Amino acid sequence: MKILPLLIACTATLTNSLPALEVKNGQFVRDGKEYRGIGINYYDAFMRLLPTGAAIPAGRPAYMNGFAYLASQKVPFVRFAACGFFPVQMELYQKNQEAYFELLDGLVKEAKAQGIGLIPSLFWSYFCVPDLVGEPISAWGDPASKTRDFMRRYTREVVERYKESPTIWGWEFGNEFLNEADLPGSQNPKTWVIPKMRTAAVRTNKDKLASEAALDAYREFGEVVRSIDAKRPIFTGDASPRVSSWNIAHGKGWARDTRHEWMDALARANPTDTINLHFYHPRRTGSGYKGYGLDGATLRDTLTAVQEVSKKTGKPTCLGEFGPGIDEMDVSQRRAQVTEFLTLIEELGIPLSAYWVFDSPNPDVAVWSAAAGNENAYVFDLIREANKRLSSPPR
Repeated sequence: MKILPLLIACTATLTNSLPALEVKNGQFVRDGKEYRGIGINYYDAFMRLLPTGAAIPAGRPAYMNGFAYLASQKVPFVRFAACGFFPVQMELYQKNQEAYFELLDGLVKEAKAQGIGLIPSLFWSYFCVPDLVGEPISAWGDPASKTRDFMRRYTREVVERYKESPTIWGWEFGNEFLNEADLPGSQNPKTWVIPKMRTAAVRTNKDKLASEAALDAYREFGEVVRSIDAKRPIFTGDASPRVSSWNIAHGKGWARDTRHEWMDALARANPTDTINLHFYHPRRTGSGYKGYGLDGATLRDTLTAVQEVSKKTGKPTCLGEFGPGIDEMDVSQRRAQVTEFLTLIEELGIPLSAYWVFDSPNPDVAVWSAAAGNENAYVFDLIREANKRLSSPPR
């Protein structure tokens, strides 16, 4: 039987419908009004469907129950990877685009049915596309490369396909590419090598990623999106700058950035129409989480600096990931840190944010994973109450 794209049924009447979210005058706007809201990362909602072998995983997609639960908790939107993490997970796209997009159509349709907004991230892992097309990671910086050609083609296909759906709240490039950029040393120590997942078998200096290569890809991604969709926000999907990002980019090694330098690094990292970053609660010692954020600053200091960059650039902030720190903590300590985040998000006027993470089977993120009935389920109560306050008209 011929496979028909499931999205046809849910978009047939949506032609010329307004995007659910857009940027106007340095603010996120929805339905003509300034919008502030807190969502959650459901990063592998689509990725779980992509085969790592020959067959598409069978059974009811996990996102069916996931979206229903998030709707019951009044979570307004999710950020997710609209792609594979490893090259092997993009083989279905290469071999059978109709089947690939049927899977993504189904997710978009269900999100719409549950009233969940979507922020799809199109190129989650920095090595996936270069490995898929047989190029080094540095090819992200070459506009004539197969990597950039794939980026342009996939972006056009996804944006064209879903541009009329109000379920789509924005378009994101990828996940934390600049974490891998400009690192001193002969090789990038964090680059993945798992040949059974179709990664490159070896890495060389050509697999080092320069920040300008990533930024050039971000800029072209934004241009491609804007040629198709004139209104929805565009996000880089990047993390908070390291405590030494400015100095590293300027060839000065791991010297600590000043506050001004760190703010410049954050502005430079966001050439699209939003200020995007991921930030976790600083360690109890006061230094930034994993060496990110303002050196030695409190959470308030760092988020205040972020909002200063937002005001200076005229771009609204999207805190694309936030959560408790990585220190060993009990659930009451984690709850206190998330509560502090939400308090500052409200107080400082950060308009868009998303907790990391929902219902992840990955044991490496268990400290953050919030799901129905687990010890981190307190997150949903906190987000629901914060969203009520954010949606209340000012007195």
